[in-house]
Amino acid sequence: MSNQALALLILLFPAAGAILLAGRGWRLPRIFTVIIGPGVVWASFVATLALLFAKASGDFTYWTWIKSGAFVVPFNLLIDNLSIFMCLVITGVGGLIVTYSVGYMEHEDDPSYARFFCYMDVFIFSMLLLVLAGNFVFLIVGWAMVGLSSYLLIGFWYQRHSAVVAARKAFVMNVIGDVGMILGTFVVFANVRAVTYTKVFDALPCANGQSCAGGDYGWIELAAFLLLVGAVAKSAQLPLHTWLPDAMEGPTPVSALIHAATMVTAGVYLVGRMHPIYDVATYAHSAVAIIGAVTALFAATIAVVQVDIKRVLAYSTMSQIGYMFLAVGIGAYAAGFFHLLSHAFFKALLFMAAGNVIHAMHDEQDMRKYGGLWAQMRPTSITFLIGSLSLVGVIPFVGFFSKEQILGLAFSKPDDNMVHVLWAVGFGTALITGFYTGRMWWLSFWGKPSPQRPVEHPHAPRLVMMVPVAILAILATVGGFIQTTAIGVGPSTVTDFLETAVGPQRWEGGGAEIAVTFLTMILAAALFVWALYSRPWSAYAPWAQRLLERKYYFDEIYERAFVRPTDWIAGFALRDIERPVIDAAVVDTGLLARAGAGGLSLTQSGYFRNYVLVFVGGALVAAVFLIVRASS
Repeated sequence: MSNQALALLILLFPAAGAILLAGRGWRLPRIFTVIIGPGVVWASFVATLALLFAKASGDFTYWTWIKSGAFVVPFNLLIDNLSIFMCLVITGVGGLIVTYSVGYMEHEDDPSYARFFCYMDVFIFSMLLLVLAGNFVFLIVGWAMVGLSSYLLIGFWYQRHSAVVAARKAFVMNVIGDVGMILGTFVVFANVRAVTYTKVFDALPCANGQSCAGGDYGWIELAAFLLLVGAVAKSAQLPLHTWLPDAMEGPTPVSALIHAATMVTAGVYLVGRMHPIYDVATYAHSAVAIIGAVTALFAATIAVVQVDIKRVLAYSTMSQIGYMFLAVGIGAYAAGFFHLLSHAFFKALLFMAAGNVIHAMHDEQDMRKYGGLWAQMRPTSITFLIGSLSLVGVIPFVGFFSKEQILGLAFSKPDDNMVHVLWAVGFGTALITGFYTGRMWWLSFWGKPSPQRPVEHPHAPRLVMMVPVAILAILATVGGFIQTTAIGVGPSTVTDFLETAVGPQRWEGGGAEIAVTFLTMILAAALFVWALYSRPWSAYAPWAQRLLERKYYFDEIYERAFVRPTDWIAGFALRDIERPVIDAAVVDTGLLARAGAGGLSLTQSGYFRNYVLVFVGGALVAAVFLIVRASS
């Protein structure tokens, strides 16, 4: 089979699965859903592996979607090492999550069960379209469909008011990003007159290391900033981040899919794919790094006070995505994508292991009501510990090699004081990560069972749930050895693989970088252990506790700055414009027509003499009119 056909099959498999489940899934036996739902994702994974082993590359055009004069929008898929890398993450980790869902969602009735897997396949399809698209138009289509899929899945339990509100919030925030994406695309098209990546990147002025002296290329900065709006919204970075913690209202597999394999990584992918633009747009490129570093620290501090286990992991995701933004923002693209892969392993592991606990605890998510699970849910506890140590960045787990490579490259970047400041922010974030992760572990698994625990003897997860968790635990343990450059020796598989797509690593670290790497790990691990035994810190700083519990009051600020004024404007328009003017005009027109019809209906008496009288009267009027006209 040709590479062109394989590339299309990657998209068609989940699309076909979603169509089948939407059309007939709810009418057929559940085994049909169990096979189709995860099966189509694994089929896409196999097709991606085939492209990987074939060392495929190319810009494959399947048909022309729009043609108007010189303006052409083809449906083309760009296959290179970056798109293959992303497809492996989406279909591989996504396949494990969808397989895990077979057991997690087993209590749903048949229509809801099929609907869930239909939505999951749509989500996978949308993300694959986003990363495979070879032009801006279909990038936007995939971008918007990812937002729609998240809306459907976050609000899957639509009987819950909180789920509906969370889904709506996620949708609105992402639409803001979509507007930025569309405007950025218009800026690019207005200046380059093309929408396919290859034509746009080839037409960029002062790209590929050429000098920009003497030119007016402000439109590149504008386009890069507008595209960044889309990336910030989709990846839940400041200030468009408030939707992600509320997205925990969806089922836990949805949280795992959003956080690990699909939606929030889209912003990182966008910056990496558009690196020819960002390499020229220096101010926008720096903004990517600054937003990432600030978000990493911001989210980590909030995670310190959360008591909902999924919300801790949500803020952790924001923080780790911040590291990825920091990496791609300083030009260390391969390091950012290595952390994307690493994060997919250990964050999917953490969410799914947490899902085992939530499932066993009858959907209770408050960690203060757990405790003592180490003795009662040993396999889940061990896998959660592996994910936690990887999140903290402890050697030999995958999180150590990926996160420390980012910090090491930021620390060693020559002649860039701003990046050194961002390294300090990332260093502090790593220490806070150790503390809140240790606190999460202590509240959930250590000590004695809480007297408030809803289940005295929690049940073990089903095999279909435990096997994907075990596979991810293995990947989180040994996955880092594919790239060990953080310690100065060993392979650099990810960097070498992505070199043709994002360019080579632009600078090398030294001995000081390696020393700082191990210092970061030791201090973060020490804080992880200290959190197991420390007293609550809030007793010393209650004002900080309140500030972090209210999430720096972002929701309240947005409520007063945007939501309330919008509600007031809408109320004013309804009360003083729509009802008295628009509605009244429509209603009064109807009343007038009704009154006129009522008056005319009086002439329809049904008596022949009345009709003759009207006829004679009309004839007399006509005769008088003619006589008067003739006499004049």
